[in-house]
Amino acid sequence: MRNKALAFGAIGVVGMLALAGCGRADDAGQNGGGGGAATVDDAPAKGEIEIWAMGEEGENLGDFADAFVEENPDASVTVTSIPWTDVMTKYQTAVAAGTVPDAIMIGSSLLPSMVAAGGLAKVPDDLVDEDSFNETALESTEVEGTSYAVPWYVETRVMYYRTDLAENAGVEAPKTWDDLTAFATAMQENGSDYGIQLPMGDAEDSTQVILPFYAQAGGEVLNDDGTAYAWDEAALTDALEYYASFFTEGLAPMSGYGDEQTAAFASGSNPAFISGPWMVGVLGDQESPEWVDENVGTAPVPAGADNNDSYLGGGHLGVFEDAENADGAWKLIKWLADPETQQQWFETVNALPAVTSALDSEPFTSDPRLSVLNEQLEDTVAPPSVPSWNEMSAFIETEAEKVANGSSAADAASAIIAKAESLGTGW
Repeated sequence: MRNKALAFGAIGVVGMLALAGCGRADDAGQNGGGGGAATVDDAPAKGEIEIWAMGEEGENLGDFADAFVEENPDASVTVTSIPWTDVMTKYQTAVAAGTVPDAIMIGSSLLPSMVAAGGLAKVPDDLVDEDSFNETALESTEVEGTSYAVPWYVETRVMYYRTDLAENAGVEAPKTWDDLTAFATAMQENGSDYGIQLPMGDAEDSTQVILPFYAQAGGEVLNDDGTAYAWDEAALTDALEYYASFFTEGLAPMSGYGDEQTAAFASGSNPAFISGPWMVGVLGDQESPEWVDENVGTAPVPAGADNNDSYLGGGHLGVFEDAENADGAWKLIKWLADPETQQQWFETVNALPAVTSALDSEPFTSDPRLSVLNEQLEDTVAPPSVPSWNEMSAFIETEAEKVANGSSAADAASAIIAKAESLGTGW
């Protein structure tokens, strides 16, 4: 597996609205608090376990955890679902006020900011088998050799394309950068308005495509010891030029994915895009599972000069240092990291297991769309786990949009390197 960075990110959003933290400040630190115990025993969990979670995970975890409570009848699980945009503000407020819950879901790109702000407990020794996890996911839980979370799920991007239209155009799934350009051109010449959709700007997290292009060109994000950015100007220029070429040549819409991404894909006006595992379900809900089977193919992302790395994202689970029921929280997290539990979680929210053995069974081995995702997980790139990455990423997206509108890729690369030097890693 290629690991082009120290860690990876899923959703790099910092909340702007200050909300009051919820929790149990008066009782913090009692009944197993402190979160940093060297070990967690095998006894059943007890007491109330409070956890914050976001997005679809937050909406589904409460009911899903009923199975944990059945196995641990003296425990209960209370899930508070919070918006991604509020995560950091609520986290900082709760830590400062001592009103933390027991555990929290952590969008992987937020981990550095949380560690820098304080409040997370170290993962107890021998809680989980570290060798069982996706290597990049595991690395992303560590700061200076100390793990502050347990990987929960991972996701990567693959290429989705209309197999029926590709057959009509006489092309197959592209394997290289040149192939992808030729593929998009052929699809457009066959009657589609465009050849491929790519994300545009900060609103669509375009670094989730641009960063893999950079890695595919042979670039590294950080130096060997992770203490500074180490952008390769030539590789960065190549990546920006390649990304922008789809827009400047009219092969991709300047609007990016936009609000009509799936509708344009279904109508055939834009017959390809790069995205994650959730899109199989999205397309199936919009059209039908049968339509997906007949018309939708997936393939690993095409390779550049160096590799075919794709973006790796996902989420972790951590426990607060001042958790009232740290023991119960760690036992819940251990249960969520069990391979069988991870397979069941995938069936609930289509989140790929972070435990690699869970991917060695059905449906990951027989469903061709899932097996492609499994294959792509072997070649991934991830944003560095440093506090300044969110600002760095937004700057890259702004510069890339300029290049897509005709500005110089070399000038954009120089500006990005200068920005990195001024920012530093943020530690």
